[in-house]
Amino acid sequence: MAEPGPIIAMKLQAIMNRGAAKEGTDLLDILRLTLDTQCGPVSRDQLEHADEQLRADAFLHAQRWFQEHAARSLRRIRAVPEGHDVEADDVQLVGDLLRGALDLSSPS
Repeated sequence: MAEPGPIIAMKLQAIMNRGAAKEGTDLLDILRLTLDTQCGPVSRDQLEHADEQLRADAFLHAQRWFQEHAARSLRRIRAVPEGHDVEADDVQLVGDLLRGALDLSSPS
């Protein structure tokens, strides 16, 4: 069974090589896994304790998609039928949570 932390890390990196529709579903998957009451804490713990290189790469991608290009990510997510109810605050929160878990200055 796939674990949520590695799935998030993989999807963060894969977004840049996807078409617009798949980009939206990947972003929505990341958002859902990160905010899910059961998977969210597990995924963030897994990311926090991941290898340093993985954390560094995933941090850059999380910053890109959920901070620098947050408005674009929100548009892509809302283009997915299941993503119509996602708000800018949701995207911001996910970015904050992921960057907090992946920050190399935090303990691993």
